[in-house]
Amino acid sequence: MLTTDQTDSELGRHLLTIRGVQFIFGAQGDPFAMILRAGDDDPLDHGARAREQGLHESSVGAWVTASRELGARVLGDPRFSPRHAEEGPQSHPGVDVWDNPLLCHVVPLDDARLNLDPAAYATLAEVSAPLLSAEALAARAPEIEAAYRETLAAAGERFDLYRDFAVPAALRVVADVLGLPDETRERLPELHAGLATALDAGSCPQQLATARALLTAVSGLSAELTGLVEAGRATGLAGLSPEDAVAIGALAVVVGVEVTATAVCNAVEVLLAHPEEWQRIGQDPAAAPAAVREALRLAPPLRFESRIAREQVEFDGKTIEEGRRVVVLVDAANRDPEAFADPDAFTPGRGDGDRSLTLLGGPAAPVTDALVRVQTEAAIRALAALRPALRTNAEVLRRMRSAALHGVLRFPVA
Repeated sequence: MLTTDQTDSELGRHLLTIRGVQFIFGAQGDPFAMILRAGDDDPLDHGARAREQGLHESSVGAWVTASRELGARVLGDPRFSPRHAEEGPQSHPGVDVWDNPLLCHVVPLDDARLNLDPAAYATLAEVSAPLLSAEALAARAPEIEAAYRETLAAAGERFDLYRDFAVPAALRVVADVLGLPDETRERLPELHAGLATALDAGSCPQQLATARALLTAVSGLSAELTGLVEAGRATGLAGLSPEDAVAIGALAVVVGVEVTATAVCNAVEVLLAHPEEWQRIGQDPAAAPAAVREALRLAPPLRFESRIAREQVEFDGKTIEEGRRVVVLVDAANRDPEAFADPDAFTPGRGDGDRSLTLLGGPAAPVTDALVRVQTEAAIRALAALRPALRTNAEVLRRMRSAALHGVLRFPVA
């Protein structure tokens, strides 16, 4: 069992083994293995090849689909879960990855609440509704947008969209929503730096120092939230059971910051390629929701979704055995020509836009979707209104080993 008590040698060997398997199978042409390698190439090319293959078994131990229709069936089927049936941390060190390539749950992220069963997320969505529902956050929309406007005002004329704007504004909004005390707010940037790879690390092994920082940050966040909840010092979480309060707080910090920051950067990158829409939002803020929804269809912050079959399932004449992993390539499925007219075109308000498979928070989306969406729309409105001539100032750099998020490393704008 892989835990934070593993030595660097044990953890490093585990990460290198999985990385090596992904690299070798990718070199043999497996599309999903190529995506997991997360190099400089375009994952959409691999997704298009995966779509041509239909539902197929990847050499890295997963069934893979890039079909919008089949993807929707998988993601909506209660027989699929983010976790295996067995209890305990979800990770698979020590398996023979060549004969039994269990390359999911690379490191245990249970304390980040990223691997709960669908029923658990449904329960958390219900109990967190007064705090995180679309209605609750709509009531806070003015203060959320104020946080983004004030962060933008402090950024200067040339700034990094991710580091100087999207992340600090999201940290502030999440802290406000959770009602965190000042000393925890001061710790959040450090915790976020360690947590930023959480959505990738379950499928794409990070470098040793990055993985160690992630495991430390996950444990630190869980301990911090537990202490605050027990002391009644996270005022936004008051009235919830301690277990639910810590879970909701962890998801708000892990997903509500990094997925939001990625969504903001993705939406801006798409919109700046369509300056007429950028200008339209600046003149009519009500245009932001449709533009953001379409931008995140083309560039979802989570590029693929991973689920585990909790029983044997038949799809398209193929048998997915209990315990097997199924991967939906969301970015490719969102460009499926069988589901979308002119699928590569940016068309806000398109009639088939509600068919997008983009989930803002992966399996935790029932809890986090509104938190990410409301912030992203607020960010786009603030930027389009206050920086109508915004442009990229240098090449946008994405993180290596960021197969799921395709996370931003640098996004210079002026």
